[in-house]
Amino acid sequence: MRNVARIGLCVAVIVAPAVARAQGTPRVHELKPTAATVHRGFFDASLKPVLTIDSGDIVRIETASGNPKWFESLGVPREKIPAELYAAYEGFEGTGRGDHNLSGPIAIRGAAPGDMLEIRIRSVDVRLPIAGQGFVPNRGVLPEDFPYEKGRVHWLDLERQTVEYAPGVVVPLKPFWGVIGVAPPPAMGRVPSGPPNIFGGNLDNRDLGAGSTLYLPVHVPGALLSIGDGHAVQGYGEVALSAVEASLKGEIQVVLHKGRRLTWPRAETPTHFITMGLHTDLDEAVRLATREMIDFLVTTKGLSRDDAYMLASAAVDLVVTQAVDGTKGIHALMPKNVFRP
Repeated sequence: MRNVARIGLCVAVIVAPAVARAQGTPRVHELKPTAATVHRGFFDASLKPVLTIDSGDIVRIETASGNPKWFESLGVPREKIPAELYAAYEGFEGTGRGDHNLSGPIAIRGAAPGDMLEIRIRSVDVRLPIAGQGFVPNRGVLPEDFPYEKGRVHWLDLERQTVEYAPGVVVPLKPFWGVIGVAPPPAMGRVPSGPPNIFGGNLDNRDLGAGSTLYLPVHVPGALLSIGDGHAVQGYGEVALSAVEASLKGEIQVVLHKGRRLTWPRAETPTHFITMGLHTDLDEAVRLATREMIDFLVTTKGLSRDDAYMLASAAVDLVVTQAVDGTKGIHALMPKNVFRP
């Protein structure tokens, strides 16, 4: 609860004063992945919500990653595959891994275009020990070096919170959801969930774990929030195309801010403010993330644009979020300890 309280205190700083607050005790909802509560591989403003909540409510959410047919194709016996994955992937065609199995959408009462959602990620954990990873031809950052397909099943050590790649090569888990997004503007129609955009989506930002907060613009009534693409762990860049794709569980709290117009997704952690640049050209993504940070510093810290530009050069880190989904991701990290009370 300390993390939640601390994040709440920072909200007025990152989005502007006079933030709308939810009234009363928040309700707690549960959302589990079933054939009736997931959509796969796309965002669409015409989707009907599977859950409707009020601003300030909490959702205990589970997501499923890993088409059972994919695990079977790599030799995993059916009895070793969790039965709930078969239910969550009911109707899924083919033997692909199906990472973008998205729980939702969740409608937020009163949300309308021109508003903003604050998604507080209160907790996120790996919930199933089986996970998948791989690469395919013509994707990733080194397609000329790996012009073939390779898949690998990982068995996660949930007690130690690690995944072993080889004897003596052990990676600590750091779970987060690769996809958190709202419905796109209706004029965009149905869009694939692979490239991130103004609605969020496949941000693949490893900093959006427990204790972080994501801010998204609202484009349709209800906002229609969807979450999935669970990552047990991922490096910045996600260079081989996939993270360690796993089924996750966690809690989010969603707060609606009326009239707080936002152009691009923003975020914060207990230690940093984050702006994002998303573009097919990595250089342009850098420019977008930097401009967003300058705008943030001008509007929330009262700096001139000249001083904000120079402060960004002194204190901001530009990090490649991911480089493999067509739309490249850059996020700009501004440390909070620069700003004294």
